[in-house]
Amino acid sequence: MTGLLPWLGGTFLQWTACIAVSAPFVALAGGGKTGIWRRLAFLAVFFLGCLLLVRLETTWAFLRSPWQAMLLEAVFALGVILLTRSASSCGLTLKIDRQAWRDAAVVTLLLLLFVLIRNNFLRLMGLAHREGIPGLEFLLYQATLPGIAEELAYRGVIQSQLNGIFGRPWKVFKACLGWGFVITAVIFWAIHAFLIEGLSLSFYWQTLTMQMVAGLVFGWLRERSGSLVPGILAHNLVNLVWTLA
Repeated sequence: MTGLLPWLGGTFLQWTACIAVSAPFVALAGGGKTGIWRRLAFLAVFFLGCLLLVRLETTWAFLRSPWQAMLLEAVFALGVILLTRSASSCGLTLKIDRQAWRDAAVVTLLLLLFVLIRNNFLRLMGLAHREGIPGLEFLLYQATLPGIAEELAYRGVIQSQLNGIFGRPWKVFKACLGWGFVITAVIFWAIHAFLIEGLSLSFYWQTLTMQMVAGLVFGWLRERSGSLVPGILAHNLVNLVWTLA
């Protein structure tokens, strides 16, 4: 019971903070439209489920944290996609045209350059420090599961479902975007910005220069390619560069 209350309470606190900062964008998108609240409620419950699984204490001795967290989130998101029979609309496809691949490669390289400049600038300003070379296991983790789990959950389920609710009326650099792209990026930023320790909530401002930018890029990659694959690859590459830079 001692660990149960901080897990449930802390998760609900983080979920509430994320929902609160994304609510104004939902309102701008047309939150007053009739017939959408059931779909929005489904996404809110799905998002809560993701947070509960990610913050769950390590259960299996052979699967250490954070491997367990990302594996559970990936399985949960994939299960929702398969149960709702929305694999195609959620981006589970390898059908990507060559031009989209080229555009995705260019944008990914620009994002990696941004990460390098950003990290070194913060270090120069004394706002960050190098923590030494991480171990092989952590590098392997960064190169695999976070991109898979978070892209399935956020760009796969949440962004795709929001696209179905609000549409994609904007054309930005060959990608059709909508409010779902914006709201998903805000939620993705918020889960990294609002940190929980026990029942204490803190705000990590540096995510404004990392996770917010990365979330927008990953969302664009999802729409430009029609697939989650470029975003997964870019996500894991960013994690590696950010870890080593």
